[in-house]
Amino acid sequence: MQTPPALPRPALHDDRITGRTVDLERADALRHGQDLWRAIGSRDDLWHGIPSGPFGDQAAFLDWLTDRIDRPDQRALAIIDKTDGGREAVGLFFLLQVKPDMGTTEIGLVYGPSLSRTVAGTEAVYRLIDHVLGANGYRRLEWRCGPDNPASMAAASRYGFTYEGTLRQTYWLKGHNWDTRVYAILDSEWPAIAARFQAWLAPENFDEAGRQKLALSAIS
Repeated sequence: MQTPPALPRPALHDDRITGRTVDLERADALRHGQDLWRAIGSRDDLWHGIPSGPFGDQAAFLDWLTDRIDRPDQRALAIIDKTDGGREAVGLFFLLQVKPDMGTTEIGLVYGPSLSRTVAGTEAVYRLIDHVLGANGYRRLEWRCGPDNPASMAAASRYGFTYEGTLRQTYWLKGHNWDTRVYAILDSEWPAIAARFQAWLAPENFDEAGRQKLALSAIS
């Protein structure tokens, strides 16, 4: 017989998760809205493989953001880039279907171009996963995307999520059926995956020009 997990887990309402190159802050439409509109809301290309968006104007984006922030089973976190000494919101994380009673949740994200293929972008993912599975002891974190979103599928694998299967016709959105590929990391898997992130993020893994010496996928 398995040992019962310690449930429920905390509700994940933290205001800030602090990192070296990024902070994650509880999203606020007044404080982060204009930055997020410039970084992600105004870019139609970022929303092709995402059920939400694109948005006709800033007001429509802020209405959407405000609605998502207010949902009781979700948490929205602005990704704050600190690499140049500033504090600009350049992307957005969601924790979806947060279930403290079961210790499970799902990650959703929209990255602005400035986070693509950067240390800050990878650190942001590490900080969020560690917040959920490490600091708060959740049992399972899911990553879901469509089979027509190769960038999201590649990212899930790079970050250590295991592909579990495809759910067919889960949504009808934007004029067509959406299938859903499901990936997950379990609490028992996180320590080894976290060690890989930490080794990759270490300053000594980068040369003087900021190029990585070892890829995350090459670290065992």
